Amino acid sequence: MGLRERKKAATRAAIRRQALALILEQGYEATTTEQIAEAAGVSASTFFRYFPTKEEAVLTEDVFARVHRYFLDEPAGTPLTDALRSGVRRAYAEMSGDDRDEDLDRRRLMFTVPELRSALIARHATGIGELAEDAAERTGRPASDLDVRAWAGAFIGVLLSVSLSVAEEGGGEPADFAELLDSAIARVQGGALDL
Repeated sequence: MGLRERKKAATRAAIRRQALALILEQGYEATTTEQIAEAAGVSASTFFRYFPTKEEAVLTEDVFARVHRYFLDEPAGTPLTDALRSGVRRAYAEMSGDDRDEDLDRRRLMFTVPELRSALIARHATGIGELAEDAAERTGRPASDLDVRAWAGAFIGVLLSVSLSVAEEGGGEPADFAELLDSAIARVQGGALDL
């Protein structure tokens, strides 16, 4: 990335970080976009150049863009689920501890704030199509192929299930989201669900 792109990425990350921190501290309703912008050191108009809504400032994340990229980078012939698991592991491995904590806080908020939860469900529906497109690129089959779409839907469902599990977890030791997600995908992949 050039300097300009790095500055944009840093601004975007600062806005997201401040949105999350303020919402965790004050609550979703009590936090305004103006407060988020001020805490991030940007104007309100700059906030809206990066995020159209407060919900987007919380919901938008970079980790799954990296998962998709790594998924597509896996060698040809790698089974889809193996490629996906590798993408998850690689994306989370490059995150700092603070980034992982922030990701976990965001996932918990997504299920406890009604406005975020409904936006999240819509986003995951879109995610099925995006993952199906990626799978189509890897397999040469159309994204509309029922098996491709069912595969994508299954793993978006796993993502939702693990996110919900983490959101509902008690006050004990925080979960390692990446490990839980990889383990759940592996269990579905291997038919190891004890049902």
